[in-house]
Amino acid sequence: MSVINLEDIVFLYSQTYKHALKGVNLSVSQGEFLAVMGENEAGKSTLCKLLNGVIPHISSGYLSGKIEVDGINTAKLSVPQLAVKVGMTLDDPDAQLFTSSVREEIAFGLQNILLPPEEMEVRIKQALEAVGLTGFEDREPSTLSGGEKQRLVIAAALAMKGKILVLDEPLCRLDPQGAQEVMSVLNELRKKENITVIMTTHNSAKAAEFADRICVLRNGKITAIDTAKNIFSDSNLLKQNNIQPITDNFSNFVPQNKICDNPAISIKNVSFSYSNGSGIKNINLEIADNDFMVITGVNGCGKTTLLKCITGLLRPSEGDISICGKNTKKLSVSDISKEIGFVMQNPNTQLFTDTVYNEVAFALKNMRLSKKEIKQRVEAALKTVGLGNADAFPPALSRSDKAKTLIACVIAMGCKIIIFDEIDIGNDYSSCLRIMDAAKDLHSRGFTIIYVTHNMFLAGEYAHRLIKMEKDGIVFDGKRED
Repeated sequence: MSVINLEDIVFLYSQTYKHALKGVNLSVSQGEFLAVMGENEAGKSTLCKLLNGVIPHISSGYLSGKIEVDGINTAKLSVPQLAVKVGMTLDDPDAQLFTSSVREEIAFGLQNILLPPEEMEVRIKQALEAVGLTGFEDREPSTLSGGEKQRLVIAAALAMKGKILVLDEPLCRLDPQGAQEVMSVLNELRKKENITVIMTTHNSAKAAEFADRICVLRNGKITAIDTAKNIFSDSNLLKQNNIQPITDNFSNFVPQNKICDNPAISIKNVSFSYSNGSGIKNINLEIADNDFMVITGVNGCGKTTLLKCITGLLRPSEGDISICGKNTKKLSVSDISKEIGFVMQNPNTQLFTDTVYNEVAFALKNMRLSKKEIKQRVEAALKTVGLGNADAFPPALSRSDKAKTLIACVIAMGCKIIIFDEIDIGNDYSSCLRIMDAAKDLHSRGFTIIYVTHNMFLAGEYAHRLIKMEKDGIVFDGKRED
């Protein structure tokens, strides 16, 4: 029995007048797990918004065709009415988190459907157990790692116990272990409660393992819908739709004990603790000049904390960090920023000027350089990363070009060490490759690259060295075997 039916769906956003969906016909059975895949801007998120009424009730635009959810035309139900039937998570958990504790975040939706307090407590406990956040009830959402935030919004959706669960990129911030745990829980609940799951994802391995069918979107149209086996055995289909092949390149790395004579970065016995007790403890690591290193590890193990300690945004409570032989205790954040560029995981939080040129020039102007030198540095940096339109408006760029703009910013500053913190999040396969190719080119020019990611395909294809972290520190240091 079909629980979702889309007939001849066409949708154009009023802001852009661009077709987001063109003639989509789709039927999903009760209890089915459907993965929706394809490149960025293929229409995946738009499809999700149709199912919970955000389109057409909130997002304005032109919509034609018929949408039925649980036998009811969505045009006849409000978003709150559909929320009881359809639970949804967005690809950016920060856009959904707004209360002061994990418990309150999950309770919010339950309060709105007037659930009795004792039933609320049962559901909150079950949802937290399902996503591995038991014990986090009183934590402020803002203190969670990116992956923990992702788990929390999934928990809030699970607690509503709707017949349909729509997940827009729920795995993009989760480490491999966390993704496996969450997917296993979803699959168990789906079978036990006969829940229908619609999930957009770039995670090919998890889509192949758990989905009954895979729907491939391209330019707003369904180009293929079939079993995972048939989809992932078609290499031409994967290439045409920017879908990553299924691989695990962790085995490409063998253990090593790396000690450098003149390391670009030396980290000795470094610890840092937040007020809630999380952080890093007794980290020892040496990073050679012109290394290309990937750091991976479970969510909340301290990867970003370590990066912030290296760049001076946090100061270690114990231990020492040296950059090119200089102890960071004697350096200001400004001094460190001239040696190390830090590209964070969400480019939108770092872009704030009106053109790409002004974005790259901003810090240089604060250094009071001459207009001539600023122009030379900006043009050279943009050429290095392959960005041609210096007048482009940064928020209008693709995710990969936003990342390249930030890379250009740190290159223009004269940094020879560049840190990337999970900037592949939310990017399709080809966008990831463009970012990594830019990093590879910088490495060939003598730059030291440190890249944090959960994507082992990218690690195996590009990195020369792999560091794996867990909550008790570094558990693996390996070099790639060519």
